[in-house]
Amino acid sequence: MAETMGSRAPDGPADPDEAARALGARIRALRTARGATLTEVAAEAQLSHSFLSQVERGLERLSMTSLFRVAQALGTTQQALLTEQPRERSEGGFHLFRRQDDSAVDTESGPVHVMAPTTGHFVPMIMVGPFGDEGPWWEHGEDEFVYVLDGVLVVVLDEGEHELRAGDATYYEGWVRHKWRTPEGETSRVVVVKEQRRS
Repeated sequence: MAETMGSRAPDGPADPDEAARALGARIRALRTARGATLTEVAAEAQLSHSFLSQVERGLERLSMTSLFRVAQALGTTQQALLTEQPRERSEGGFHLFRRQDDSAVDTESGPVHVMAPTTGHFVPMIMVGPFGDEGPWWEHGEDEFVYVLDGVLVVVLDEGEHELRAGDATYYEGWVRHKWRTPEGETSRVVVVKEQRRS
């Protein structure tokens, strides 16, 4: 059943522009379902309404920080916005992720690959980029596990900074304020597993 890591499926990952349009459509659908105007959501997310309008049309990319603020303004999570409508669970209770099914969303930092539907208890993602810590602190309700596949990632916490290299990992509870950054000229590829809280 396993596929060889070096092999590539005949169909490559989905077009990044198509993924951007799909993300924009999800944002627009949720916004209109909540009866919120473009101006209201943009103001709450600290964005211009013209920029958010372009995001909804798939013409602009959000940073992960901006995506987080948009999700909060819409009463949802980043991972929910990054994935298609939840698929039905299989009778066996498992989900296979195939490389050709990848619909990575290209953020300002780099691509984000959500590796499973958001219907489970946790959401695994692969995030790629240089990351900057100039934005606000991240603080959310979900616990988070981070594993560095490649490169260097500096995790900034209130109590100090921790440099992680390939093979290093960290876990923090949702209430712990945190930021990430990569040293200048470095990139990193990380697996992030976020808890999916149930109401």
